[in-house]
Amino acid sequence: MVLSKWVAKEVVQIAFAGAMLSATACSQPTSREELELFIRETFERAPQHLEEAPEAPVVKRFVYSAAGLRSPFERPPAHEASLPIITGVAPDFSRTKEALEFSSFSDLSMVGFLSLGDEFFALIENPEGEIFRVGLGNYMGLNHGRVWRVQREGIDLLEIVPSGDDGWIERPQSLTMRKRDAYAR
Repeated sequence: MVLSKWVAKEVVQIAFAGAMLSATACSQPTSREELELFIRETFERAPQHLEEAPEAPVVKRFVYSAAGLRSPFERPPAHEASLPIITGVAPDFSRTKEALEFSSFSDLSMVGFLSLGDEFFALIENPEGEIFRVGLGNYMGLNHGRVWRVQREGIDLLEIVPSGDDGWIERPQSLTMRKRDAYAR
């Protein structure tokens, strides 16, 4: 009700403004002779010369390549700066990769857990919606991450990433249980 009164008031104001504008536009009639005189005077004026637009500077081409850097959409590494570089750390390239090593760590989510006696297993969902059981010693993520702790709240793993000086360092990562959506069935 309040909105319709407001709309009606606005329509009346716009109609009034339009009526006033049309009334003032017709109040001073111009004769044909005055109009022709104005046109003749306009054509007789000397044309104004405009300055030429400045030439745009040539910008040197720049190629941005961030293929070797961490994606800005991944969780930043925890305490990477404080970790000492451990010599002898390197991924085992001869090992057969597990199913969850073909997905980025940021694309994986923990959706549940299982407990068999004292042993916990995490239920990890990949981007395709498949669920995998992960326990101690399993690998996941693109950076050779090996699970070293499984709890109800989440899992902890150590990734092996390049150190930047032709070496490798271990980087801790955590994956916590995904919050259940209120609207999920």
